[in-house]
Order: sequence, then structure tokens, then C-alpha cells
Amino acid sequence: MTGRPPARLVWSDLWPALAMIAILLLGWFAYRPAFSGTFLLDDHANLAGLQSVTDLRSALAFILSGDSGPLGRPLALASFVPQAPAWGVDATPFIKVNVLIHLLNGLLVFLFAKRLARTVTSERSDVLLLAFGTVAVWLFVPLLASSSLLIVQRMTTLSATFVLCGLNAYMVAREHLARKPNVALAGMSGTLVVFTLLAVLSKENGALLPVFVLVIEVTVLRQPPGFPALRWNAWRFVFLATPALVTIAFLVSQVPYADELVARREFTAAQRLLSEARILWEYAFNTFFAPGASLGPFHEAREASRPFSDPLTVVAVGAWATTVVIAVRWRRRYPVAAFAVFWFLGGHLLESTTIPLELYFEHRNYLPIIGPVFALCYLVVRAPKRYRLIARAAVAAYAVINAAILFSVSSLWGNPMLAATVWHSQDPHSVRAATTLASQQLTTMGPEPAIETLRNFAEQSPQHAYVRIPELNLACMMAPRQDHSELVGFLESSLSTIAFSLTTIEMLDQLLTTSLTTQCDSVRPATVVSLADTVMENLSYNTSNRYRKFHHVLMARIARAAGDTKTTLDHLARAADIGPGDRLNMMIVTTLVEARRFDDARTFIQEARHELSQQPLRRYNGTRNLDELLLYVDEAEELAAEPVGPTHGD
Repeated sequence: MTGRPPARLVWSDLWPALAMIAILLLGWFAYRPAFSGTFLLDDHANLAGLQSVTDLRSALAFILSGDSGPLGRPLALASFVPQAPAWGVDATPFIKVNVLIHLLNGLLVFLFAKRLARTVTSERSDVLLLAFGTVAVWLFVPLLASSSLLIVQRMTTLSATFVLCGLNAYMVAREHLARKPNVALAGMSGTLVVFTLLAVLSKENGALLPVFVLVIEVTVLRQPPGFPALRWNAWRFVFLATPALVTIAFLVSQVPYADELVARREFTAAQRLLSEARILWEYAFNTFFAPGASLGPFHEAREASRPFSDPLTVVAVGAWATTVVIAVRWRRRYPVAAFAVFWFLGGHLLESTTIPLELYFEHRNYLPIIGPVFALCYLVVRAPKRYRLIARAAVAAYAVINAAILFSVSSLWGNPMLAATVWHSQDPHSVRAATTLASQQLTTMGPEPAIETLRNFAEQSPQHAYVRIPELNLACMMAPRQDHSELVGFLESSLSTIAFSLTTIEMLDQLLTTSLTTQCDSVRPATVVSLADTVMENLSYNTSNRYRKFHHVLMARIARAAGDTKTTLDHLARAADIGPGDRLNMMIVTTLVEARRFDDARTFIQEARHELSQQPLRRYNGTRNLDELLLYVDEAEELAAEPVGPTHGD
């Protein structure tokens, strides 16, 4: 006769699941106030194509249209397609999906931390507490809020999902090395290849999966007992060391920066490395101690550190060098501490070294801080017995306090107007904060406050005087008959010395559209050309292929509006020489069709096929687009051949 199992055993199996559910529900609650947030920053640049998604064909075109990275990040773009109907209208569905991905990652972090904990402690209770502590602290870190609340940063969190899946799968496969070495090695190898590829197709820093595994292997894991050392070392060299060396070689290849890049970014490779040494310490501090009020999405106003001119930067470099040396020297005696150091630095290997990105973004810490958080929780779990209860209670309280701070941060993000005001006051030198505030004011309060914000910012930061281009655009739309020559004159005298910003291109493009569609007395297409020419005098712009290409497209649009086919095609051809693309192909073909030069259009399409990218996904998408253009040419020629006027029957 068998009785019911003891209640203690049932509870021991049940409480971990209930605890995990409670943590995830608390995470949902902490992020919930942000659901009323809005689209920001690079959302529009990367996701505007969603407005054209109406069926499977257009969805595929959007998925393959990405240009944010070498592979286009198609998996990340695919994840946005289900929310396409809400694009530009309601950000809530996008933010909800982002938060759900973050919660899923929390579950994956728990599973990974649990497997990692088994390598450093054998007590089941300690393993569970270490795993729960890691996920509870990591999930609620306020520094990571922008990773989910900036909609386009789903690219970061979804890439992290595949990395975390890969880490868990790797650990599972590795557990079978002693009993089934061939199967285990095949599983470990396949895991690294498949999940690295999936992660990279979401965002390029997914390529760091082998680096993370290498960190685990050289710190908390040991060579499998009974496994041939030569075979094991050969496998690690091929699948772990080689990807890491390739990554380092790529980073080395990025230096020195070209002169035109330095002119745009306003820092050299050495200055960026010095800056990042200091910023990495800031990231580490802000992970555990930053108040929610100091966090936000706008940090582009930071200036790069200059060699030996800032004592704190010198201290930061020395501190990292010392930390790395100690971690290498004592990695076997203190493996968890070494793991934390190498994991954090390895996670920042791509975005915080020589690749000429902007200096500071909070979301770059999404995976790197797992290592330090795990180490902190390990110290708590292994604290002396007389302090253990207090230490564990302190971590639980810390996680709850972080959740409360996160709730406050989310509440701010959920109020776009208040958030824009706060972020602008926090960093009055941030052009993005100023333009975001102006955009919110335009939506909720009308054009006058928005114009005032842009005008005041341009006066305080003359290097960003281009923010007054939207003011001119608004002025033309609201009062086309008024004299706006004073503002035009201000821009003509200022644009040659402004700092580089790709938004200048968008602003001039919008101004040209207004000048072509609105009879604004002070702003004609020739006025826009004059402003664009002034920008071209700026060293930061005239060395930029992207701006020079835009300049020719701008001139082509003006010539096309005037009916000058020859000049239109000339400028489009010069733009294509700088950098061909689907948009240029479409403009050239439609211009030729309008001129009824159908054979020339077909010839161009045939030649354009030879200029397609060698990247498989982009080549496939480019081929599809050219096929559609060819069909358009055929249909247009058939339509042109049809008789004009009424026909009479018998």
C-alpha cells in the first residue's frame, strides 16, 4: 500500500516554480507603466518600413530590408511584423512584446545560472538560491530598462535570447562528455554554430556566444575527466579560441580611423578606447548603485577622453589593467571573481572597444552584467554562516528595491511628454533630448512651444544649429506667405560649421518636400539647394559618402520635379556610383519609364543585377526588387501602347 508523498517533498519540487512565476510577474508589474510609451530615436529609421507591410510579400520585403548591420538583422525585423498594424499609431504592442522577451530572458538566465551554480557549489539549496538571486537582481536592474523600452533595442534583447539559449544548450550537452563524448561534442559544436548564427541574425554582438563559452571554460569549468587532453584542446581551439581571435583581429582592423570618420565622430580610436575604459567602470557602478533619475536614453553629448589630460581616465585604464592581471593570476583560486571580470569585459568586446560607435548606451550591458551579478550573489550564498541569513535577506530586499526603482523609471517612460521634459533637463546639451521634447510639444501643445525649444537649444549649442531646419519647415507650412528670410539667413550662416548628424539629411529632405508641395514664398527648391550646398562646405559632411549621396538624390528630386530627365538621371547615376541601392534603382527606373525609355530601363535593370550585394539575404532581396521593377516596366510599356481615346464598336 502506498500513501501520499510527504508534503515536504512536494513543496521542495513546487516552490522553485512558484518563486520563478512570482519573479516574472513582478517583472511584468514593474514594466507595466511603460506600456503607454512612444516611439523614440532609431525606431523610425529602422522600422518605418512597417507601414508598407500588408501581406506576406511586403512582410518579407521588410524583413530583408535591414541595413543596420552587415547581415541586416532579419530575425529581429521579423519579430516586428505581427505588430505592423500598430506602427506609428500605438507603441503599446511593441513594448509589451519587448517586455515579454525580457521576461523570457529572465527565465533563461535562471536556468543558465542554475547550471553555472552547480559548477561552483554542490548544495542544492545554494544552487537554487544562487540562481534565484542572479535572476532577481538582473531582471530588475534599472540600467537595463532602455533595452526593453527603446523599441528598436529588441534587436539587442532578441539576440540575447539566442545567446542564452545557446549557453544553456551548451551546458546541457557538456554534461554528457564523460558518458557520450562524441554525441556531447557534436551537440556542443552544433549549439555554438546554430545559436551564434541565430543571434547574429538578430544583432551582430550575438557573435560573442563563443567568447562567453570560452570565459566559462577558462574560469569555473574544468577539463572533463578521462577525456583526451589533445582532443579537448583541439576542439576548444577550433570552436572557442578561433572565433575569439577572429573577433580580436576584426577589432584591430578597425584602427586607425580614417580622417573623415574622425571628423564625424570627433574622436580617434585611441580616444575611444580611453573613454570606454572609464565608461566601463561607470557601467559597473550604475548596474548596482545608479538612481533611476540618472538613467535615460540620451547620452550622445558625452565628450571623448583625451590622452593623459584626464586623471580619472588614467586611473580607469590602470584599474582595468590591474583587475585583468589579478583575474588571470588568481582565476583558479577565485574562479567566480575571474568569471565576473572576463564575462563583463568579453560582453563589451564589440561595442566598447574600437568599432566607431557612439560612446555610451545603457543597453550594451544587457548580457555583460550577468557575470558581476552572479558573482555578487555567489558571495552572498557563500557568506559566513553567522552573516548568511542577513546577507540573503539583503539581496532579496535589494531586488525588491530595484523593482520599485524600475517601476518609477517605467512610469516616466510611460508618460512621453514628462519623460521628454525630464530627459532634456537632465542633459540640456543632448540634441536628441531637445528634438524629442520638441516633437512631444508639437504633438501635445502645438508648434509654438516646439519652435521655442529648438530655437533656444540652437542658441545654447550652435554646433547643432541644424535643429532649426524643422522650425523653418513648420514655419513654411503654417505661414507660407510670411517672410522667413531671417531664419533662412541664420541657417545659411550656420550650417557650414555644425556637428555631423544624419538627422540633417532627413531634415533637409523634409524641407524639400515642403518646398515642392507648399507655395512658401521664402523657401523654394533653390533655397533648399543653397542650404544643402552650405552643409556640403562642412568638412564633417563633404567627406561623408552618405551625405554626398543624399546631396545628389536631393538634386535629382528637384530636377525631376522640373521635368529635367537628363539632369535627374545624371545625379542619380552619381549617387549610385557612391553607393547603389534599392531606392536609387527604383528612382532611376521610374524616371526612365516616365520618359518612355523602356528599353533603357530594362538595360539598367540588367546592369544593376551585377551590382547587387554579395551578402546572400540582401542579394535575394535586391533580386526580388529588380524583378518587380522589370514587371513594372513591362506593364507601363503595355499601358503606353494602348490606344488613347474612345473606341467605337459596330
